[in-house]
Amino acid sequence: MPISLLRGGAYLLAVFLLCFSYWLHRSFGQPDLGQIAYHLSFGVELADAVDPVVVRRFVRWCVLAPPIFLAVLYYAERRWLRMIEKTPPRGHALLYCLHRWFPQLMVLGAALFWMSDVSAFKYVTEDFGPDYFGANYVRPDAVTITAHRPRNLVLIYVESLEQGYSQRAVFGHDLLAPLNNLPGFSFGSYQQVAGTGWTIAAMVATQCGVPLERVTLLDGNTQGQAMDSFLKNAVCLTDLLAARGYRNVFMGGAATAFAGKDKFLSQHHYHEMYGRAEWRKSGVPESAMNGWGLYDADLFARARTRLRELSASGGKFNLTLLTVDTHEPEGHLSPSCARRGFRGFDGVVSCTAQEVEDFVRYARDNGYLRNTNIVILGDHLARKNPLTEKLSQVSERTIFNRFIAQDAPPPNRAQMLHFDMLPTILEFVGYDVPDGRMGLGYSGFNTHRAQPPKQRTADMEQNLLNRSPEYMALWAEQGEH
Repeated sequence: MPISLLRGGAYLLAVFLLCFSYWLHRSFGQPDLGQIAYHLSFGVELADAVDPVVVRRFVRWCVLAPPIFLAVLYYAERRWLRMIEKTPPRGHALLYCLHRWFPQLMVLGAALFWMSDVSAFKYVTEDFGPDYFGANYVRPDAVTITAHRPRNLVLIYVESLEQGYSQRAVFGHDLLAPLNNLPGFSFGSYQQVAGTGWTIAAMVATQCGVPLERVTLLDGNTQGQAMDSFLKNAVCLTDLLAARGYRNVFMGGAATAFAGKDKFLSQHHYHEMYGRAEWRKSGVPESAMNGWGLYDADLFARARTRLRELSASGGKFNLTLLTVDTHEPEGHLSPSCARRGFRGFDGVVSCTAQEVEDFVRYARDNGYLRNTNIVILGDHLARKNPLTEKLSQVSERTIFNRFIAQDAPPPNRAQMLHFDMLPTILEFVGYDVPDGRMGLGYSGFNTHRAQPPKQRTADMEQNLLNRSPEYMALWAEQGEH
């Protein structure tokens, strides 16, 4: 192969790695390699469900930009060679040596930067550390829970909603005032740890009490096979509720197929699932949607209808909602929010908070809260968005949460993790969880429950995603584990 092609290939690889890293930061903040590997495993299926803005940025920075930068490098190299020819002979050897090896050095530098940027070393070494998961996991189906005035559940995940948006000193006013003014209780420090920092991971963590880890990349199975049995052997919140007569309904603005969400929902006893495809089939025109799908205002309008229907049925239910307007990189200002005078990304945050509050007040004003409790959770910390610089000024970045009920059990602490939500939500809707332990979680309610170890968060940051046979068994087909 001609040396020029080798040099060109090396330059192109180095430039692509740098452009890919820039695209990741511009679109998502700073995801780790585990998150990247998980999403890339879905291939073109992912591109069909993602916001077109993200795809356009990928094409711009990872497809079109590298050849342009390559042309610039070739031009710079020719100028360099001319400069070498004009230098005294004594310096030729060093300059020619540097010229010869520069593409390889550039590839090495770009690779090392990229690996450091996505925590690749930690990703690789997770195969060799202690099995934190196996040592701390409590199987939910091994816990005998008892009913104590069971209530219906409305579980609302609000995309990337942080408590820090409430800080007037940073944002000039409380962007979440509508939510903070709702009656109810919030845990003061709802924190994020590894394996919970994107939407499907947050849903898995809060409902199953486990992180979402890589299962198949560099392993023996294929991603598709694993996704066909998405945590098949795990017992999650909706499995427990379904076994007790609840009807589980999921309604989200985005495509349910994105990142395997549909497989998770269908395999864990969600009886109904509504997302972008279902809204299109119901007659919502593409022009009335944003890049992800249904605007939050339209989602809550449909959720009101489904809440009325579920309440009228007389049966127990769990209605799970997932918003999209506050999704990075730029958010989506709905027409209804724009008509009300909201502007910019801070307007998107404030308007979404208003939409959630309106839904809660609708439920209250129509008497649904007599037998229905509401949980509002940010799914994870915000990633790269127009307010990132301001959010970085918040001393402790935590996730928004609000528990709304006419009669709630007493909280036992301020600090919570995603995994704690499984036993916490169960106790919130009227079930007794002995010792408060389930999955990796500790219930945040009832003062006589077990408390998590003080070093738990530090231990998780170090060892939570280490390879665990017990965790892998949650994904295996029967007989494989």
